[in-house]
Amino acid sequence: MLSLRDICVKYSYKTVLNGVTLDFEEGKIYSLLGENGAGKSTLAHVLCGDILPTGGSIYLNEKKLNIRNPKDAIKSGIVCVHQRPLLAPSISIRDNLRIGISHKMTKLIPELTKKWLPGRELSETVKNISEQEVFNTSLSGALLKSPFVLILDEPPFLDTQKIRDLAKSGIIIIIITHSFKEAIEKSDEVVLLKDGRVLEKTSAKTITEEYIKEKLFGLTKTITMPDFIEEKDITEDEVMELRKKTLGANSDFIGYIPSDRTFRASNPNLTVFQLCTAYRTNGKQKELEDYSKTLLEKADVNIRLYEKALCLSGGMLQRIILERELAESPKEIYLFDPTHGLDAEATERLYSRLQGLAKNGVKIIIGKVE
Repeated sequence: MLSLRDICVKYSYKTVLNGVTLDFEEGKIYSLLGENGAGKSTLAHVLCGDILPTGGSIYLNEKKLNIRNPKDAIKSGIVCVHQRPLLAPSISIRDNLRIGISHKMTKLIPELTKKWLPGRELSETVKNISEQEVFNTSLSGALLKSPFVLILDEPPFLDTQKIRDLAKSGIIIIIITHSFKEAIEKSDEVVLLKDGRVLEKTSAKTITEEYIKEKLFGLTKTITMPDFIEEKDITEDEVMELRKKTLGANSDFIGYIPSDRTFRASNPNLTVFQLCTAYRTNGKQKELEDYSKTLLEKADVNIRLYEKALCLSGGMLQRIILERELAESPKEIYLFDPTHGLDAEATERLYSRLQGLAKNGVKIIIGKVE
């Protein structure tokens, strides 16, 4: 059993986790649900050793763990498959899977990939495989580390039967998700988080999507894409080429919100200040700091400038990136998978912001995610 006791993560400006106490039993699948900023991803980062808690304890089978970094977490049997898998795109699937495991464990690669990557040549480079295969490669890599606890952060694809079979082998599976339907269908128990606290932990068999919406957001309606947004058959690489032609030239700026906001428009190791000033490298320090504070105010994000971007929730990160793009006065802005990782409230808020831009003549375009 994995036990969390009074886990806290507090910064000078905000309390992200406030006394989280939970038990996770082996052989079960759990889903963590909550609005952006509720603490889901932070809790995952604590378990994986990416963030040190400011209070509380973690126990595995009644043994207290001292997790100071990801290496400690893996050694303790806690492994995470991240929202955007950390794979080397220019090397083969096989070579990616060999990273960080013993020679003995490499012998398990053929058997494991036969199940999770059926029919795929392991000599193929990662950049040439589908998004689902990228996820399954990362998942296979996690399983090669023999986890007792497997954390899946916003997984794009999950085979229900395979995941259930995995849990039956004795692994604790924790899914971080915004999909109410997925949580109910794939989990044994659902944990609702709000404002850094556990609101409720209940059986997935007895909970409904309507109940979750009402409990977390006070919402019962379904949010659909507004009519003012244009859908276009254009890829992210094509938009990047368009931007290259306009950046530095006497042309209108093209705004761009990528599907991979964590790494393509940002980086977890950047400070919030560096994130805000990506286009403003010239200028006095005080001027750049004032500009960044204005950007954060417009994005309605309360965080210190020199905190790591890792501390931002998905919704906060997207709002900052959006305001950073808008500060350059684009005539059109391309968005890719813009609601991925956003809860109902954040999605509604995004559409409201985009509607205001459309009324001011900015062309809003949703591109094709490959």
